[in-house]
Amino acid sequence: MTTAANQTAVVAGIDGSETALGAAQWAAEFATRHALPLTLLHAIPKLDWHFASADPPAEFPRSADGDSALATAETAVRSTHPDLAIRTAAVKGAVATALSDASQSARLVVVGTGAADHRALGGHAIRIAHRTHCSVVVWRQPVARRTGKPLPVIVGIDESDASTRALAEAFDIAGMLHAPLTVVHMWEIGAAVGMGDLGGQGFMDWELLDLLQSRQRQRMDDLVAPFARKYRNAHVTKIFQDISPAKGLTDLSREAQLVVVGSHGRGKLADSILGSVSQNLIHHAECPVFVVR
Repeated sequence: MTTAANQTAVVAGIDGSETALGAAQWAAEFATRHALPLTLLHAIPKLDWHFASADPPAEFPRSADGDSALATAETAVRSTHPDLAIRTAAVKGAVATALSDASQSARLVVVGTGAADHRALGGHAIRIAHRTHCSVVVWRQPVARRTGKPLPVIVGIDESDASTRALAEAFDIAGMLHAPLTVVHMWEIGAAVGMGDLGGQGFMDWELLDLLQSRQRQRMDDLVAPFARKYRNAHVTKIFQDISPAKGLTDLSREAQLVVVGSHGRGKLADSILGSVSQNLIHHAECPVFVVR
């Protein structure tokens, strides 16, 4: 477990959508596994209406609708996790701000993608993932269907320190879900060792390519080895591909139940800025995405 001492709850964002219910159920399973309480949180944005008689749009429900959404989510979660400690809360404020505030004392924040037909996700989920102080799961229904065996958990790793944290979460969650784990290292090697063009007039340093591939594979083995020893029952597959990480992981997500990646923040706001791969996956993955901080 990687739970910090001050991280005391799993928080699920509730907005009345079907994906929010799915996110709440996923969060409940995670909370149960880690012996943590679950908080179901509904944010009520402060609106400044120009016309008192105007009705608020559907994406900004009134508090009564929020209470109903919370009650529905709590009932659904209790039906599958009757012994789980559950707290519900409705707070006034912007959705991303409310969940960012809650994340300061959370182990994990879990949110749904919203409408089922909202394929290129933006809006709240991206802002939430940018601003949380802990790891975040953006939940959507996987497109893949189980055929007798659990779908795999996919984890993408690279040269960053975040890879160790991502691996730790991925091994833990794969055990929680009784699922096989696929560890993936994707790196566009050709760009680093050659100057070839579409006309074939460039060159490729094949010896350097072989050396870099060998070093990357060894790095992958070294990262995985301590976790494989700890989780001796884990079924682990390693994939090493010369492909864009964002595209490769998105392709694999079509046959997975979860993709795990590091946040890869950079600069002065490293803790609150997503890297290009994690942000791309939040937009385009075909299953839930776990962004590890």
